[in-house]
Amino acid sequence: MSLTFIIFGIIIFTFISLGLFRTWNIQQGSNQKLFSEGKIPNPLPNGFYKGAVSFKTSWEGKKFKAGSSSGINIIDKEEKYPFKTYSGKGLTDKNLEVLKIDYNIPQNPFWLRLILDEIVEVDKGKYLGKVHLKLIPGLPFSLGYFRLEKL
Repeated sequence: MSLTFIIFGIIIFTFISLGLFRTWNIQQGSNQKLFSEGKIPNPLPNGFYKGAVSFKTSWEGKKFKAGSSSGINIIDKEEKYPFKTYSGKGLTDKNLEVLKIDYNIPQNPFWLRLILDEIVEVDKGKYLGKVHLKLIPGLPFSLGYFRLEKL
């Protein structure tokens, strides 16, 4: 075997191991309990929802269009990165019905098409979201959580 093939294999193994560890860590956190107790939003989100994550970012939230099952992110007061929405079982929470926020549409850059957000309603007008990376078919990696709130 060539040294290049061995190094490539080690890099792939390391990446998968880190992704699995991150997913396991996300599934063990306090937000997971809240997420698993959430419900699919009813009615579906419509309009602007202020977003929050646990680190500093220029992301302000998401604007939903319930009628067309679509929406867009608000970043630095600009509309960027559109998405489509639909309901379904969670990628890692197979027994939970969630609202999926799917970026796999032609308008988005390739790297963003690998992201799938899922949200559940945890209180009236308040949502908890989970971010997934779909890099390897059948093996999604969970990256973290975000919150959305109707103002």
